[in-house]
Amino acid sequence: MKNQICILLGIVALVGANAPGFAADQPATAPPPAKPAQASDNPPMVPPAAAGVFSVQTKGNRLHLTVTGHKFTTRAEIEKYLAYRAAELTLAQKGSWFTFVEARAKADTVPVPKRDPSGPRYSFRMEYWRPVWRYKTAGNSAWMNWSPFSGAAFFADGKDPKTISDFEASADIVVHKGQMDDTQPLAFEAGAVSDLLINQVSPPQP
Repeated sequence: MKNQICILLGIVALVGANAPGFAADQPATAPPPAKPAQASDNPPMVPPAAAGVFSVQTKGNRLHLTVTGHKFTTRAEIEKYLAYRAAELTLAQKGSWFTFVEARAKADTVPVPKRDPSGPRYSFRMEYWRPVWRYKTAGNSAWMNWSPFSGAAFFADGKDPKTISDFEASADIVVHKGQMDDTQPLAFEAGAVSDLLINQVSPPQP
């Protein structure tokens, strides 16, 4: 009798050791649903400009680009932003390059850049990106016009440019497709300009 009880207890212990535990009987918990991607998760590298800061007008075969603001930083920063937008507009229109159209007057003294077929080849030459400006200074309601082709200094009255209270920089471009004319110093390869400036620019403050 004692041997039968021992055998019975051994069988029960063996069955219990091999039985699946309580946790294994429960259904597996489903992972939480993935969070849908939001537009803000991948913001553009260059944020959009506030209303009224950047504008584009079509004038015949040209695009007239204008940056307007009240918080002046530096001439270089604002002109680079304008060049970046010119490149992005060219790409958006399925173009591959654009030419900068100089806004010259009869009295201008800066030489016109000439083609150089035997010269070095570049995808663009930023020294030839020269927008025209107009601005107001604090306490002065009159607009001052400035051209990079006039030979005059950008801010020639001896004051700090930070006194500029309103400004407007503008440039005209013509969008082109196909192979770039690299003998033209006013030609700019849109993709190369965008790649250079995308980490350097941000929209001026309104």
